[in-house]
Amino acid sequence: MPLPDTDRTIVALATPPGTGALAIIRLSGPGAFSTAAAFTSPPQRAPAHRLVRMLDVRDGPRLIDRTVAVFFRAPASYTGQDTVEITCHGSPYIVRTLLNLAVRSGAVPAAPGEFTLRAFLNGKLDLAQAEAVGGLIASGTEAAHRAALAQVQGTMSARVRALKTAAVRLLAELEARLDDSYEETAPVAAAAFLRDTAALKKETLALAAGFEAGRGIREGIRVVITGAPNSGKSSLLNALLGYDRAIVSPEAGTTRDTLEVTLEIHGFSVIFTDTAGLNAAARGPLETEGIRRAAKAVSEADIILLLKDGSAPLTPSDKLARRRAGELAAPGAALIEILTKADLPAKVRAAAAIRTSCRTGAGLAAVRRILVEKQKKVFRDGAEAPVIFARHFEALGGAAAELGRLQDLMKKDRPKLELAAEHLRGALEALGAILGETAPEEVLADIFRNFCVGK
Repeated sequence: MPLPDTDRTIVALATPPGTGALAIIRLSGPGAFSTAAAFTSPPQRAPAHRLVRMLDVRDGPRLIDRTVAVFFRAPASYTGQDTVEITCHGSPYIVRTLLNLAVRSGAVPAAPGEFTLRAFLNGKLDLAQAEAVGGLIASGTEAAHRAALAQVQGTMSARVRALKTAAVRLLAELEARLDDSYEETAPVAAAAFLRDTAALKKETLALAAGFEAGRGIREGIRVVITGAPNSGKSSLLNALLGYDRAIVSPEAGTTRDTLEVTLEIHGFSVIFTDTAGLNAAARGPLETEGIRRAAKAVSEADIILLLKDGSAPLTPSDKLARRRAGELAAPGAALIEILTKADLPAKVRAAAAIRTSCRTGAGLAAVRRILVEKQKKVFRDGAEAPVIFARHFEALGGAAAELGRLQDLMKKDRPKLELAAEHLRGALEALGAILGETAPEEVLADIFRNFCVGK
């Protein structure tokens, strides 16, 4: 898919559609000023940078609205091109008329993400920063906002550039010897070269570790509540939410399907899934299907809350729930044991379990705290493991693989330096793809098509 022509002037609504107090129309491109001048009065054909003017928008002699326009001269604008931002009243009719006037005056409707694409192409942002703009817009929690903002500000890009600098230094050592046809340069110090390569690979993998650690920040922490029938799963969900979302009944087996709901806890998005009880004596196809869906949810969870009614003796269903939770838990998933109904006389004890009571609220704060402890650590260690996207993870993995092949090659008695240099170039290409230096047009188009039109 070819990239849009950046020599054309584009226009789009930069605020959400619909009726509102105000709306912003954004124009950018070489003809932004002349296009705006064609339907605003008095026309600003050669405005100063950052000039702010109250202008009338007219369709011929007819007044449409009184607006405030801000003019940005290239390259000191978001896109790196001449840009005009017109703030008008948020009437759908006014917005529609302004967009039509801009198109009639020479602009074309912007494609999704085209303003940010131009910022990238004009060197205002690298590709990792541009991707994070979309994440910043979509951030629904404090944690997602902080992660996206750090990337927009270049936290991860700086780490990638440091890796590239180290790889270039290693490549320079090899290139110097490849270009030395008279063999006047001393041979590569193999031990030191291997040590530096190992350090570079370790740093690359450490950065890649930010993908899994930060997935919960970007997408939400998936928490599944499981246990035997009538162990208090739905009651715990309602208590954590602060309102009745799941049906609660003294009758066992009330929940027959999975129930998903999202809650923000300490700035992090937590996606709870309430499940059917794991019954050792399941009866009928409906209950069996509910248990199958519960097992699937457990296998996909980041955190498993395994509930046991603390006021009742251990049952075969409790034993089944514990066994299945251990069998189904994904690698790295946390299993947290909870004894419910702590307001009643205890019939079982478990030192490692959290005792809770949905009636008195006991233990609920501890449950909330433990759900986000791991994600909080991601932020505390953010300098070591920034939050990264899937594309970055793949590229970092590719770079680490090339460095691993380089290590294997350099351990040989007479390594071929030409091949070693190719492995380093492969690592550099993978790292460059993160910043957009080597990303093909298809990748760029795929990234920016997911943006909203006005950004």
